[in-house]
Amino acid sequence: MLDLTNITRLPIIDLEAIEPVNAELRPVYDRVLRTFSVQLWKDGEPSGIHGLTDNFRYADEPMEAIDAFLAERGVRALTGDEAVLLYAGLVHAKGGPDWQIFQMQLAAAEQL
Repeated sequence: MLDLTNITRLPIIDLEAIEPVNAELRPVYDRVLRTFSVQLWKDGEPSGIHGLTDNFRYADEPMEAIDAFLAERGVRALTGDEAVLLYAGLVHAKGGPDWQIFQMQLAAAEQL
């Protein structure tokens, strides 16, 4: 079962890196521009925005290159579970019917 209690701030801890990484991903939906982005915070400070210059109209679009974005900033790639949580966070940030449909799909999948 997927724990969706903390999808607005996804911690990324990497104690095996050359320098230990304590990072956090924050999914964002801009209602004016109707675009998605992901903020990267390292040690409590802003460290980059994935999607700042892109035009991510759908929640899956930032996911396609998130690992490359993280690698450029010295953060490990996401695990499968972390990627699902980040995607859920993006859909949650948009809210509305998309979020409701996502929750229904999760509930249906858990009953299989």
